[in-house]
Amino acid sequence: MRHDKRQEAHQHHGAEERPEKARPPGSRFRSYFRHSVIIRGTTTFAFRTTIMLGIYVHFPFCRVQCSYCAFAVSTDLTLQERYIAALLGEIDRRAGSDDVDTVYFGGGTPSRTERGYLAAVADRIRARFAVTEEAEFSEDITPEAIAFWRSIGVNRLSIGVQSFRDAELLPLGRVHGAQRARDAVAVTAASGMRTSIDLILGLPHQTQESFQASMGEAIASGVGHISLYMLDLEEGSALQQQVTGGRVSLPDDEWTADMYLGAVEQFARAGFAQYEISNFARPGQECRHNLHYWRRDEYHGFGAGAHSFLSGRRFANARDVRRYIEDATPQFAEVLSDADVRRETIFLRLRQVAGIDCDDITRLCGQEGMEWIDHGVSEGWLQREGSRVAFTASGFLLSNEFISRLF
Repeated sequence: MRHDKRQEAHQHHGAEERPEKARPPGSRFRSYFRHSVIIRGTTTFAFRTTIMLGIYVHFPFCRVQCSYCAFAVSTDLTLQERYIAALLGEIDRRAGSDDVDTVYFGGGTPSRTERGYLAAVADRIRARFAVTEEAEFSEDITPEAIAFWRSIGVNRLSIGVQSFRDAELLPLGRVHGAQRARDAVAVTAASGMRTSIDLILGLPHQTQESFQASMGEAIASGVGHISLYMLDLEEGSALQQQVTGGRVSLPDDEWTADMYLGAVEQFARAGFAQYEISNFARPGQECRHNLHYWRRDEYHGFGAGAHSFLSGRRFANARDVRRYIEDATPQFAEVLSDADVRRETIFLRLRQVAGIDCDDITRLCGQEGMEWIDHGVSEGWLQREGSRVAFTASGFLLSNEFISRLF
């Protein structure tokens, strides 16, 4: 998984009025789009009351760079040994007694990294931190691969399907086809592991029929978690250049908004409760690692381009893989202002269906915050239940715009 500035948007209530020209939530779909898994640590501290941290580890190596990706990746596998040495050194330098309940291995395509290196990094994290619950990894899904991940404690898989239609995968530059995605899902289902599927809405050549067919396959596959991301054109990516140049066209925003709202309802009918703007899960199947970001918990980020958030300070490593190998120390750091903290707290809380307590809005924004809530409820893009307020399904589509009214 790649981290943006937050390293890391909703309960459906199907009858709301849709905002005109509604733009679905973009810029949150993941750049890694690979198969992720979770490992369980060997030790738990149920009696500890300290706050748990998350750990993200970036493995940048890919077979090819997908057309929509503009992030920290490399196709030069000859750099692996030097990269892993730098990565292990960074982990050693930041070792501590922190209790860690999630560790996510992302990229890139972690499966392009030799398994011995992956195991070494997993072992080093356990040796340097008090891993208590989960760590997430990525791998091509085959029976042999599942056996490997199980050997180091894996208990969750997330498959970057994106679409079950070849015509929609082709413009993305994906190396897998629809049938390979189906095979991967079937293998994970047979393994008994907790499994998640990623889908993308707003792809080139996507139609209502093709999108609903992919949705149906995902729901019927037996997985317990589905992420639905809106295609966002990353600046500098090949796909962005193709769209800008008129060589590729995308569905319009209004169509995409309608498909999103319909998907929220379809997931609910199938037993997938929405808990975040792009994430839907059966009971107990939520992704605990990503919840760290949305709750503004602290987390370590290791590897090229990875971000960390510790003691109110956010910092990041060099994105260029060769530069990271030469200097695996943070290249960017910032301390958030009080205004930034208020804005980020509200933004991240409201990405979740659980929303935010009205008292917290008042504490962070004063009387202006309560007026904002009243206005949102009257217009139908906010819903209030007891002391909590959250976006409606249609409100999520313009959540950035609505939050900007508060600041």
